[in-house]
Parts: sequence; C-alpha cells; structure tokens
Amino acid sequence: MTDQPQTIEEILKARLAVTQEISAVTAEQLRLMQLIGGMSVLEMGGKDPERVGEEMARHRAALARCEEEIAALEGRMAALDGRLERRIEGGET
Repeated sequence: MTDQPQTIEEILKARLAVTQEISAVTAEQLRLMQLIGGMSVLEMGGKDPERVGEEMARHRAALARCEEEIAALEGRMAALDGRLERRIEGGET
C-alpha cells in the first residue's frame, strides 16, 4: 500500500488532516443535535407534529451518519497513531 504515509512527517500531516475532518464532522453533529433539541420543543408545543416529526427523523438520520463517519475517522486516526508509534520506536524518520 504505497499511498499510505511513510515518514513521520507524512504521518503527522495525515494525522492533522484527519483531525480537521473529525472537527468538521463533530461541528455538524453538534448542529444537528441542536436542531433536534429545538424541534423537540416545537413538538412539545404541538406545532405541526407531522412536519416536525418528519424533520426530526431526517435530522436523526443525518446525526447517525455523522456518528458513523466520526467512528471511521477515529479508526483512521488510530491506524496513523499506530504507524507513528512504530516509526518512533524503530528510530526511523
């Protein structure tokens, strides 16, 4: 697998990129959680329950996708951390 980062510098750059991706997806996750919370208030107030329910279902599905993406990104980060650890222990640059 030649497309994987090889040097410590490449691994660190890849790790930074994954960190940025996690940050972006986590921001979207927070946004969706806030939307769902707001819609819950509308639902309790009896505001157009059918429409609110549909919107909440759509947001919950998007939230589940964010959680899956975060888990995948965390897996990529763990793999990079393992490679970094092996490089450092091996004394390679």
